[in-house]
Amino acid sequence: MMQALPASTIYQLVTQMEKAYADRIAIRYYDAQKDAVQEIPYRQYAHDIRCVAAYLQASVPDLAGQRVCILAGNSYHYAVSLFGTMMAGAVVVPLNLQKNWEDIQYELDLVEARAILHDGLFNERESRLSEVYGDKLLSITGYLGCEPAECQDCTDRDALSAIMFTSGTTGRSKGVMLSQKNIFAPMPSYCDPFRVMLEQMGLEQYDFNAFTVLPMFHIAAFTSLISWALMGTTHNLCTDLRNFYRDLALMPSDVMAVVPVLLKSIHHDVVKGHQERLGKLRVLTCGAASFDPQVLIDLMEHGFFIMQMYGLTETAGDGTWNNSQEPAKLSSVGVGDNICRYSIQEGELCIQGDPLMMGYYKDPEATAEVIQDGWFHTGDLVRQDEEGYYYITGRKKNLIILSSGENVSPEELEKLMIPCSEAIEVLVKEKENKICAVVYCQEENQDKVRAFITELNRTLPLYKRMTLVEFHSEPLPRNATGKLVRS
Repeated sequence: MMQALPASTIYQLVTQMEKAYADRIAIRYYDAQKDAVQEIPYRQYAHDIRCVAAYLQASVPDLAGQRVCILAGNSYHYAVSLFGTMMAGAVVVPLNLQKNWEDIQYELDLVEARAILHDGLFNERESRLSEVYGDKLLSITGYLGCEPAECQDCTDRDALSAIMFTSGTTGRSKGVMLSQKNIFAPMPSYCDPFRVMLEQMGLEQYDFNAFTVLPMFHIAAFTSLISWALMGTTHNLCTDLRNFYRDLALMPSDVMAVVPVLLKSIHHDVVKGHQERLGKLRVLTCGAASFDPQVLIDLMEHGFFIMQMYGLTETAGDGTWNNSQEPAKLSSVGVGDNICRYSIQEGELCIQGDPLMMGYYKDPEATAEVIQDGWFHTGDLVRQDEEGYYYITGRKKNLIILSSGENVSPEELEKLMIPCSEAIEVLVKEKENKICAVVYCQEENQDKVRAFITELNRTLPLYKRMTLVEFHSEPLPRNATGKLVRS
């Protein structure tokens, strides 16, 4: 049974910071100018959030319901801006700093931004930002020196509070509309796994320090800022992946959300006998991609606790969790929680419940396409075992339909290529009615990759065999959030 949480709005969460966790450390980060780690207690965190609210209220007339975009790199100022914007009653719109000018301009115009909190980084790369939106630009540090705003609790938890852009591999990103009800609905399922983990580890209490490198415009980082604050836990913030090892040494951490590139680095350290570089890091939450089960097994054998998750921006990050440490279950994304309801319709996973988005911003057609009879169609093809564990087999839109009528999931074949270490990147597609593996690898390794595919094909049905191979000497195209682009 999941435990009830003490806050269901941003205002209540900030109040809890002030009353229940005031003296605990909320956020740590390395300050390059001071060459030292800065520690921010929850009391100061809440104070600065209220100052952001005051700054926006003074800068933007009729602020309530207006869209305030954030275009900046990860920082403490970004975190307080996320909370402060919602605290002030505005709609926060975090943007991906790595996108090109055309995409950023499209998103700013789509949401009709009334203000843009920025740190100057994007403008250094693309001066058209200040030329076109100069009257809307506000410094992300402009709240410093402001008096804190009193603010009031959210009067309508169903009202629009945030727009998070998706990272589709084709076409324009869509703006996912989230209310505070959507955002807080899955929080019990985000916090509860750590209680379950403690039970499995035989511990009654442990104060976690969470290390994060995920970009704050991403739903996982966005919701983590809220869930860790709900538990009064410390967030150790690494603002640049290039400083990962330095910051991890300066800010010893217990748990971290990882993406594949980080997991590979951690795994390499562990198997090569350099686990001391990771300090006390022992809990890894894995999401956003498929992970090699053998890599996870290696890490568990060296004392790591692995939690896998599956979630979407459209469900405020909610979905399924896999806390099992059994090797047989490591290829699963886990089981559903009691926050949502789940259904498999024509092989596709569908989700229903309070975390489900309000819809796509200004796009009723796209909304109607994915939300049917109250069910959100995730686009992910799955199977479920007798114990309720879900296994993703591919994307519905990526499904290859051959002239023979056979259906082939490219993701399924791509997963089978993971053990081939010489293949740096693999994308499977249909070409000339055949299955083609597009492989990025070093030229001297092409024969090894081809030999691996030949052996793999012997284990596959004829219609699934990769009979064409294209080699690339450069990385395969990716979108702004790092996902391979499928043309």
